[in-house]
Amino acid sequence: MKKHEVVRLYNFSDAKLIEIGNEKIAFMRRDLDAFASFGLDDTKFTELETKITYFSNLVTDIETSNEQVQITEQKDAKAEELRVAIRNVMTRVAQKYGNTSARYANYGTATLSKQSDSDLIITAKRVVRVGTANLGDLVTEGLASTHLDTITTLTDEFGNLLISQKLKIGERDIKQEDRVEDGNAIYSLLVKYTQTGQDIWETSDVAKYNDYIIYNTPSGEEVFETPIV
Repeated sequence: MKKHEVVRLYNFSDAKLIEIGNEKIAFMRRDLDAFASFGLDDTKFTELETKITYFSNLVTDIETSNEQVQITEQKDAKAEELRVAIRNVMTRVAQKYGNTSARYANYGTATLSKQSDSDLIITAKRVVRVGTANLGDLVTEGLASTHLDTITTLTDEFGNLLISQKLKIGERDIKQEDRVEDGNAIYSLLVKYTQTGQDIWETSDVAKYNDYIIYNTPSGEEVFETPIV
């Protein structure tokens, strides 16, 4: 069964979740005696604190996004190197047969600049294969096996970078999902514990009751509506 997309339970930032969590734990420790009769003690608050510390040390999506961008840039640069190497061969093919000939078209490079990554790999291998078969004819145009070897090397390097890019995208998705799940676990415990705190102080201490309020807003703070005049 396909796993459902993980959705964040809180509207504010992860940084705000960490700030609110540590703040509420401080209030809970202040009121340890009041929480004791509800089965909540410093051991449980320390466990929550440990979760928050671990969460704060997780790699952020900004970092994984930058890693993805870097590998994509490397892949794109290698693709351009590969296209240049292919064009280097095709110039010689055009000199020999003309760029409107069937022999030229047999290399499959007509849309080289617009080809997808996967198509570029197929085209590069085709150029090597056909070029090797026609090497005897193209020697007079300066084509050597080293030109074809260069394409093969660049194709392998490009293919490896393409795989690395796919892996980085997958890793980013996994890390982001894990981060959302960890954040949700922290938020759920905070809601549970702070609700208990509100129940404790609801009829006896307004200030302490307010200490346990979590506003699920983008800022994590109470939002006051502007009256319509």
